[in-house]
Amino acid sequence: MIEGLSSGDLAWLRLFFTVPNGIDWEALQNGSAPVAIANHIRPWLQKLAVDPRAPILLPFVRGGQIAGWYATTQTAEGGLELGAELKAWLGPAYLSTFDVVPVKSNDAMAKAMRSLSGGTVYRFAGPDPQTNERIAARIADYGETLKLRPPMVKQTIRPIGSIRADFDRALLAQDESRAESIIAELRATGRLNEENMRYLDIRLKAGLGYWPQIARDHWLVSTMSDLALPPQVLADVIEALYRTYIDQVEPGCSMVQVRQAFERHIAGRYPRLFASRRGIRTPRVIKAFVLHESLQARPDINILGHLLSLLPYTDREGLWAQALSSASDVSADAGISETEAEEAFDDAQYDRAFEFFLALPLSRKLVSRLLFCVSFIDTEEAKSRLLRVTDAAPAIVSDLAPAVQAKLEALRSSTSPTAATDEHPLAWMRWAKQIASGRDLDAAELQARDAVSRWDIAPFREDEKLSNAFAKLIGGARGDAAALVRRTVPDLMAAFFSQESTPTPALRAIAQILFLFIAMEEALGRTDLDLLAQLLDRLLEIGLSETDYQSLIGDLEDVQRRVGSYVHLPWSLDICESLAIAPSPSASAREARLRFFVQVLGQARGFSHRIRPQDLLSMEFLAKDYGIEAETLDTFRRSSETQSVASRSPDLAGKTLGIYTLSESAGSRAKDALERMFPGCRVEVNSDLVCTTKLTNLAKASDMFVFAWKSSSHQAFYCVKDALPKGEPIWALGKGTASILRAVLDNLE
Repeated sequence: MIEGLSSGDLAWLRLFFTVPNGIDWEALQNGSAPVAIANHIRPWLQKLAVDPRAPILLPFVRGGQIAGWYATTQTAEGGLELGAELKAWLGPAYLSTFDVVPVKSNDAMAKAMRSLSGGTVYRFAGPDPQTNERIAARIADYGETLKLRPPMVKQTIRPIGSIRADFDRALLAQDESRAESIIAELRATGRLNEENMRYLDIRLKAGLGYWPQIARDHWLVSTMSDLALPPQVLADVIEALYRTYIDQVEPGCSMVQVRQAFERHIAGRYPRLFASRRGIRTPRVIKAFVLHESLQARPDINILGHLLSLLPYTDREGLWAQALSSASDVSADAGISETEAEEAFDDAQYDRAFEFFLALPLSRKLVSRLLFCVSFIDTEEAKSRLLRVTDAAPAIVSDLAPAVQAKLEALRSSTSPTAATDEHPLAWMRWAKQIASGRDLDAAELQARDAVSRWDIAPFREDEKLSNAFAKLIGGARGDAAALVRRTVPDLMAAFFSQESTPTPALRAIAQILFLFIAMEEALGRTDLDLLAQLLDRLLEIGLSETDYQSLIGDLEDVQRRVGSYVHLPWSLDICESLAIAPSPSASAREARLRFFVQVLGQARGFSHRIRPQDLLSMEFLAKDYGIEAETLDTFRRSSETQSVASRSPDLAGKTLGIYTLSESAGSRAKDALERMFPGCRVEVNSDLVCTTKLTNLAKASDMFVFAWKSSSHQAFYCVKDALPKGEPIWALGKGTASILRAVLDNLE
């Protein structure tokens, strides 16, 4: 009757279709069973043979008519869902009985069906033969509906580390939609609690530069201030507050005015945020702690001096030098009283209390206090300082309570395995050596995330040999260690090449190795391409030797071979533009970048029928940059003309189109191209770093406003968003001319 049934299925079906059931399995097999009943049974047997997800509904027969049904699932799971589904499908209007057959029941047909999977077996029927006929028709419809059920795709839950690495990549590429989809994936794992999800939301907003959205959410910040936040989240919250309330006050104001603003908006409202800096070295966070210390009744000169030493050299003079000079006139060696130390501890100012306790003669009580402070501060430096003090006082340690001694030993064993095996003074170098040796990689991955805000990179910016050694260590990683480096590329980029810092030539080798790690990925998505574009700009800004330049072009050619398509054409053209406007070290280097542009054009011929006017204009600008004759683009020009006839561009005469980008060359090119495409349209470009009257007026006056958000200032973003009549600009996915033009044309279409 049905092919594909297993021997096990045939065994229980023979038991089901026999006395007391009024229809025999052999009759079903040889075709002598009543046609109406057989037609009702056959579809369910077919599902049993081919669809392991489908439920099984089979009739029992009395006097040649269906008198009721038995139903079960093909696996032990899903019984409750099946019962609810059948009740909803049939309902009380049809059913007179609907029971779960007990496991110990003597019902022979239920026993036979339960042997299929051991799952729940239901037995149901209508009150009379006429109703049973209607139930049979409804069941047939139910069987047809099951065919429309989409197939189940078993989701493989990726490791949290891999998902989090993709999240960090999306933030670095400023890809909000991708970042939000990854948060949804993290939520679906079920491994994160509500607190973790709040941390991710803060990281998302901070990574995208939505600082006011964090700072102005009072209840969020208030809740966060009551928690022992991870260092990166603490850095995000404090930086958001500082950017929102102090950045606008700091220039041109005195230390007194800055302190007043800090106390009014931040310190007075969220004092618990300043329990400990937790080793964070982000300049705005350090400044916030300087201000917090200077607000104390007796600011400590040693604490202020240490904090100021962590700031970049450019910030240590002027306004911030006033913080030290205006502190208490009490000399640094005047001594700290135990009362002051206990007061700081009771006020939950653990950084301050730790420094004060260390300045006092060691005692059993102080060891306990210091242990608590160190557990909260949670930095290798704090642990090492405490252990040095206790190691120098063995008599006091031996007199400690066993529980306190155990905590000291636990602290000693919890020190970084890297620090225990490598005495290099720089944490990033210890980390790189740990990676190169392949030891304790899980701990190394966790360290890298917090290291962005906690570990010093200043020595690498100044010492090329040091940076080269670091690049060599991570570049030589193999196997699991290499996979870890690939996952931590966003952390390394955020640490060494933040958007607010200018790269130095000393960092060249690190940029090159990170570029290579991304370029070697088997599958390159939009986020990866965005990161490659960022690193390319950094390398071109630093400057490359002829050999390095040729190698870089070779890597780009390999990437282009793999991603060449119309979808990625704006990225490819933006890369060509970056190469065209940046200096090249030699004639052979210029030939190499020309070769790359020709490769892009060659691939574009494969989809020339899709080329649109905005694509052609970018190509024409680049052709002039690279010295290519205009006739070379004739194929694309004909396709573009066809596209233009098929979808005629709107008339923008008399309209104003605003463009915001920090890439002035791309903005100038886009302006020229748009004015050629739309005669009579006024195009204005703005590159102001902060909110200015000129930028606000342009946003208000523009009929369309393009925001190249990958080459932008976040302060300018809020200025534009508030000034625009509709509140949202046109987003350009890249920062080059091609991306800006495509954004405008796509919006018009």
